[in-house]
Amino acid sequence: MDRTSAKREERRIWLAVLAFIFVTSAWFYLVPTAPDITVDDVIGGVPVASDLARHKRLMYRPQLIRVTESVYVAVGFAISNTIAIEGKTGLIIVDTTESLEAAAEILTEIRRVTKKPIRAIVYTHNHADHIQGTRSFIETPDDPPDIFAFHTLMELNHRTRVVAKRSARGAVYQFGVRLQGQLVDVGIGPRLRTNVTNAHLPPPPNKLIYKDKESMEIVGLNVTFLHVPGETPDQIAVWIPDLRVLLPADDIYETFPNLYAIRGTPPRSSLEWLESIRRMRDIRPEYLVPSHTLPVKGEAEIYDLFTVYMHAIQYVHDQSVRLINQGLHMDEIAKRIQLPPSLASHPYLQQFYGKTSWSAKSVYESYLGWFSGDPTELRPLTPKERGSKLIEMIGRKELLAEARRALEEEEETQWALELSSYVYRLNEDDVEAKELTMRALKALAAAETNPLARNYYLTAVLDHHHLLDWRINPDEVIRGSEMSSLFDLMRYRLKAEVAADANLTLVFNFTDVRECFRLTLQHSVLDVEEISTDLPMTSSDYDVRLTTSSQVWKGILTKELSPLSAYLWHRNLQVEGSVFVLRRFLSYMDREL
Repeated sequence: MDRTSAKREERRIWLAVLAFIFVTSAWFYLVPTAPDITVDDVIGGVPVASDLARHKRLMYRPQLIRVTESVYVAVGFAISNTIAIEGKTGLIIVDTTESLEAAAEILTEIRRVTKKPIRAIVYTHNHADHIQGTRSFIETPDDPPDIFAFHTLMELNHRTRVVAKRSARGAVYQFGVRLQGQLVDVGIGPRLRTNVTNAHLPPPPNKLIYKDKESMEIVGLNVTFLHVPGETPDQIAVWIPDLRVLLPADDIYETFPNLYAIRGTPPRSSLEWLESIRRMRDIRPEYLVPSHTLPVKGEAEIYDLFTVYMHAIQYVHDQSVRLINQGLHMDEIAKRIQLPPSLASHPYLQQFYGKTSWSAKSVYESYLGWFSGDPTELRPLTPKERGSKLIEMIGRKELLAEARRALEEEEETQWALELSSYVYRLNEDDVEAKELTMRALKALAAAETNPLARNYYLTAVLDHHHLLDWRINPDEVIRGSEMSSLFDLMRYRLKAEVAADANLTLVFNFTDVRECFRLTLQHSVLDVEEISTDLPMTSSDYDVRLTTSSQVWKGILTKELSPLSAYLWHRNLQVEGSVFVLRRFLSYMDREL
């Protein structure tokens, strides 16, 4: 091959490599849909438990409520509330919902009562339903409001992106995002107003809170931020002493607290949560404006409400610990923990969001982790292995016959689901196993009073019928991400099983932001290290070195920029070393994460 042909071949391979980068920039995959059936065809007509039906009737319509002088709360527009506080020189907006559309509607309502400029926005914590609507509240991009948050918010936000695909699936399941007209509600609000696939990064905070208590003047108001970990470690409450108004974020709402979220979260500290409530109770506010459900008025009523909520959390924690020390299994503890009548009857402790059974398991895991202490669970069979052995021992026909019998018994639905699932997991084309599994899921949903559990069961039915489209456009996230975040996420794409013998070093140098990253692949581990751009380096220090700008690289990842034009024509992408090595390195990366 002559020199010209070799160069042409190298460019062709390089173009193929960049096309591969396009593929690896996608975070989610597409589950084929079945256009000949609809959501209503599959789950229409599933009854709603009477308690849950009553709860739905109590859900509030979208409205802006005047809490007291200068304080308004928008409820019913999305799953979370937005609170507007009017000061002498402007407005403070606390939490912005999960939806740009909902936030815009709320701003329209706020503008009916005040024209003052928005000077500050507060993120009470990192959950998407409190920060995703922010851009709708930025009316003057050239003079944006300050954004306040606890200093760990961005770190926690990045941590959730590590398991973004699984987290998104969990959110779709828990909140019933794809249930359409079959959705009842989501416990603490009418619905999650997003399909989860419209990914974007909200503006980051520029005013960080570092202490457990920080006071300052904002828009002419005395404002105190309190670090009150509960639903998240970074949660902050907002106290306006002159108005005696307390915004407790998600530490309290009109349902039993979500001490564990079935969408998938680390265990939440019950002890920290109840101590946060104790601190807020001792303030003795006259007005309580939570970030979910309706505001509450009256010092005595709020004090008693905090007390009841605190005792409910402590009861679940303390009694779970008691049963742990008695040697009970996690699942046995979950069944045993029930609130005493004096707490169970309280309107703020109805289990329409959190559940005592889920919470008890979270307490167990926070102390002891995943292992129950039963040696049979040290090396358990996988569900498919267990199903295969049961079928071999008992027979497929007999397992499904028992599942069918169990479905006729009101208290045996869970047993029916487990039996049919053993067969269905092994063969999703087994019509009888699928039919029984779907019937069991819908029966459990019909009996369920917790809307999140109902949503999970019914979404699973849709998923099994391939009615869930998991495509996502990550462009906004890529554009808004730090380069360090994008490269850190590459670690979780490495296919260790095919990279066992690899020993490679790649350097990515971004001239506009003066950031440089060294990626070292050795022992089936990808080490990502940010290094100085001034670090002396020769060709013997790396296998491949790429030099470009962060904007060019992000443009390639989002497909806004042609890699061909960047490499061949604009010359704003330079490669030192062999593209064959780069191609081999990228072959070790998972296309679907």
